[in-house]
Amino acid sequence: MKIRTAAMAVSLALIASACATPAASPSPTVKPLAVITITQPAAGATVPAGDVTVAYDVSDVVLVPAASAQKPEDYHLHVILDLDSSPWVGTSVAVPAGSANPNPSRLIHTAAKSVTFTNVTAGDHTVTVWLSLSTHISVAPAVSATRKFTVR
Repeated sequence: MKIRTAAMAVSLALIASACATPAASPSPTVKPLAVITITQPAAGATVPAGDVTVAYDVSDVVLVPAASAQKPEDYHLHVILDLDSSPWVGTSVAVPAGSANPNPSRLIHTAAKSVTFTNVTAGDHTVTVWLSLSTHISVAPAVSATRKFTVR
């Protein structure tokens, strides 16, 4: 009985000391989630056919051209017009770059705050902008914005 009582006392002492002395850990740097806001064209806008400029603001991150990226958190954007972005936005699939890009005139890698799509024809269009790491993989959770507009 004395051994059992002594073992319980030691166990309780260990638990108490573990609770009283928190493990040392570095304080994480909390960074607000980035937000992308498409500013042009306006939602539901009608714009003339031809060259269409899409402008956007990105908060809380510094954008780096993909070709200049040195570390994973060198963020850049992907902007897509009238193509399905679901294979990439919020997934771990890299957006194709260079000669692997299936449609470089409609799937653009950029650190700029606007892009211009050329030869946009009349009709309804959808543009999506999303934030990616230097690896061309979407950040998680995904940070993106989509805008619908009409060309006449």
